Amino acid sequence: MCVWSLHVLWAKGRKVEFLCPRHLNETRPLFVFLRGYAYRLPVKMFTPMSRCDGDNMPTSSSPVSVRRVVAELLGTHAESPSPQRLAAGIARRRGELTEMKGDTSRDSQLQLRQEFLFDVADDWHDASPTATSSPPPPGEKEEQRPEHHSPLSPTSPSAWQREDIAIRMRQAILLQREESVVRREMEAFAREERIAQREEQLRLLQERLAPKVVTDAYRQQLHEAKCELEERERGVAQQLTAQRQEKELLDTRAEELDVRQRELEEEQERLLNDTREQVERIHNSARVLQEKEATVARREENCSQRESELMLQRECLLSWEASLRRQQSQLDAQCASVAEECAAARELLSRESKLQELEIRLSEREGSLWKTAAEKVPNGQGELKSLIEFLRGIQDELFACEPIRHAGSALS
Repeated sequence: MCVWSLHVLWAKGRKVEFLCPRHLNETRPLFVFLRGYAYRLPVKMFTPMSRCDGDNMPTSSSPVSVRRVVAELLGTHAESPSPQRLAAGIARRRGELTEMKGDTSRDSQLQLRQEFLFDVADDWHDASPTATSSPPPPGEKEEQRPEHHSPLSPTSPSAWQREDIAIRMRQAILLQREESVVRREMEAFAREERIAQREEQLRLLQERLAPKVVTDAYRQQLHEAKCELEERERGVAQQLTAQRQEKELLDTRAEELDVRQRELEEEQERLLNDTREQVERIHNSARVLQEKEATVARREENCSQRESELMLQRECLLSWEASLRRQQSQLDAQCASVAEECAAARELLSRESKLQELEIRLSEREGSLWKTAAEKVPNGQGELKSLIEFLRGIQDELFACEPIRHAGSALS
């Protein structure tokens, strides 16, 4: 798709706005906005332009050729003004573009300008001298009328009535398709609400599991999943914005169809005065309706694609929820093993306290035995040796209990 940029130029004291494609290297239509009217100039564009801002003319373009085109356009505009219906449609679309500038980003503004450019192209094609023939002067009306008659030129209002009925049927079909598009938008919005609720539940579950997470790898996985969810939320928001813009475009097209229908009813009252002009307008309106039917069909296809994308996102969320449940079960098993180890540690601590008490008693007994030995040494050496051997056995038992004590302190 070609990206268009909006440029402003002052010529002869008037503000002129240009819509030009970027990287201009071929013949493309140039749209000029002057005094509320739009002009399409199928001329060879200027020198190739580099990428620039939307409000500044690039330095690589030729200002002399731009001003020459503007001067010719001002002269043409002074001699033959554009139709009032084209001016009203362009003014309304420019008002919509001004209102959307404060609420959308730069990308959405560029997209809106492109859609506005295509609408202006359709209106200009309907109102241009090549597409719509102007009525001849009163004196030359009989000379310029061709002698042969078109096969669609009716001599009675029946042909016009058939054309009107066909247009009404196509309008009804377009309205039904628009209602289906709105219904699908509501369904997509409900699915997004359910996805948001599921994400909130997952976020609460993550908050409950956060104190139990120990490894940095698991935290990194949670952070990546959160970033992915945020990207999906941004994508859904962009899709909702695009759907709202499409709905607004459908409403605008419906209003244009209503205006066109009123114009056809007024033209039917003047059927005998200007038959040939009414036939051309009906053919043009039928062609526009066919293009709009194709546009609505493409939009229905886009809605179905968006629905499939939302279903894929829902499946991804369900798989992520199952993985979180498995991780929670693993954490519960780890908690049970930790509780068993804590119970074993408590048993070791109780045993250590008992051993400490036994050690205190043995030390007290050792002191009393040493006193007794000191008192009985002069009388008998055999009894002292037996006491020493007994104390050595007690010391060996204490050394044997020392590793158990160290293990209990490590578990605590």
